[in-house]
Amino acid sequence: MPEPGTPVAAGRTLDGRMRLAIGILFALAVAQRLWNAWGVPPLTGYDSPGHAGYMLSILEEGRLPHPYDGWSTFHPPLYYLLGSAVWGLLEPFGPRALVTGVRAIGAFAGVAAGFVALRLMLQFGVAPIVAAVSTAVLLFVPVSQLAGAMIGNEALAAGMVALALPPLVRLQRDPADLRAALLLGVVCGAALWVKYTTVLLLGAVFVPYLWRKSGRRELAALAVCLAAAGALASPVYLRNLAVSGTLIPLTRNREPMKSAEEAMTIRDRRVADFFWVPPGALLRPSLYHEPGKLGSYHNRNPAMTSVWGMTYAGLWFDPFGHRTRVRDHRDGVWYGPVLALLGLLPTLAVLAGFVLAWVDLVRRRGGTPDAPLVMLATLGLLGFTSIAIGAPSPAALKGSYLLAMGVPAAVFFGRAAMRLGPRLRAGLLGVSCAAAATAALVFTSGLLYPPQSMGVTVWTRIAHALPKSYILQAMERMLVGWM
Repeated sequence: MPEPGTPVAAGRTLDGRMRLAIGILFALAVAQRLWNAWGVPPLTGYDSPGHAGYMLSILEEGRLPHPYDGWSTFHPPLYYLLGSAVWGLLEPFGPRALVTGVRAIGAFAGVAAGFVALRLMLQFGVAPIVAAVSTAVLLFVPVSQLAGAMIGNEALAAGMVALALPPLVRLQRDPADLRAALLLGVVCGAALWVKYTTVLLLGAVFVPYLWRKSGRRELAALAVCLAAAGALASPVYLRNLAVSGTLIPLTRNREPMKSAEEAMTIRDRRVADFFWVPPGALLRPSLYHEPGKLGSYHNRNPAMTSVWGMTYAGLWFDPFGHRTRVRDHRDGVWYGPVLALLGLLPTLAVLAGFVLAWVDLVRRRGGTPDAPLVMLATLGLLGFTSIAIGAPSPAALKGSYLLAMGVPAAVFFGRAAMRLGPRLRAGLLGVSCAAAATAALVFTSGLLYPPQSMGVTVWTRIAHALPKSYILQAMERMLVGWM
């Protein structure tokens, strides 16, 4: 990678053929995401009925609900404010248009993250073909596709983190850049309106100032960044403190959410679960797949007690059976094992690139251009591990919790690939292309399997158990007239 301060204009590194190939890649990603937003049944995805109920409560009452009023109302409100506005605008056109519009928020946030990743890799000196393949994996890895086709704030949060990275990289090059500092602060503040886990951005903000002497101009830029982020984010967190007594209200330990997570738990967490990935996590990448039994919500795959095995399954398949049918989570169905095995090589490349980035960061005393991304990924992994320690449920190990690490992961892939010789690099790119293409094939709605049932009965019971009925109302308004 080039030395810090070396300008590398992304557009100048692409010839006409590569521009065309990348244009086709993004066109396919947009088309597939819109198709899935239109075709995937409503309320598909992690807690989608709860997220939809949050939006409807804003639309109906014209105010924010209490953090403990519903399944998902503890989340910061920006995604739900946007969703409720889209809901009100598109509901006259029918439930399909409504659901498609709301899903488009996350779908296009994922595409934006891919664009940021591509630009940063080119800026860091990654070869265009490597950058293109890495971007393809980021766009089509199953966890990204699932998030882009469901109602939920994960994809928007990841997109906001991605948008914070260009000004953060500019500050790494010039810590006194006031314009970059202000932009970074605004994006960080907006991200904190979307999801609490985006707080890790605030840790990465300090990276440009840690390993060098900072004068008045540098400290002024840092102050501007933090002040902008604090001013923008403070209304959400001060409201939380006023109405719930805590800055970050959570519902994981409240009913009925507590019982729902406990119902998924196989056993209590053990230390060994952090250090072993059993073969069953690759051959049966599903929570509902006990060897020798058909796919069913009534069995549990013991391999999913592995923290990183369960997490990996959430990155490269659909272990909770939201998009794929649970009856297809059994031996003889190729989707899961093939995707899990194809994803191994690009995932190992990401991990290798992460290690190489840390080695370079230490060797050059924080002077690498991607140092903020290294810190962001490190904080993300530490936060995820702390969640895994505190919550034994497999629901605490969703791959989507690492979605905000997508752009750094793409950059690390590029770093690792650039260290390989021509033949090994070609092999890595070939397997990674196959992984991205297969994932796109499997998760394009209706191509290999018809839409699954919507789990209405289970969610209806949950909806009735909550203080407010907006989840049930959202389900009715999205489902009636869908088919």
